[in-house]
Amino acid sequence: MKLIPLKKIKDDQEYWKGTRFRQYEIGLNLKNKEDDFYEYMLAEIPGERDFMLLTCVEGYKSGSALALVKTLEDKSKFIVTGKAIKYSMGVENTYQKEE
Repeated sequence: MKLIPLKKIKDDQEYWKGTRFRQYEIGLNLKNKEDDFYEYMLAEIPGERDFMLLTCVEGYKSGSALALVKTLEDKSKFIVTGKAIKYSMGVENTYQKEE
């Protein structure tokens, strides 16, 4: 697994549904600070083409929504951009997860 800081992601980077992101230093009371994160996945909302949903897929918050992310204006591709992810999640302690 590789974590890429969102600060280093280009604004025109394309992300498809299923892409995962992590936010660290969220304040969980854990001994191991490396486990202090929530993991989110881009998910499709049935019938919705203007937004994807960032949904928590880790821990007790699984299934909880974090934010809507605006999809690309060009509807020939159902994606979100790096710029849209940065806007919706912020860039501090936030990473794209590559498997």
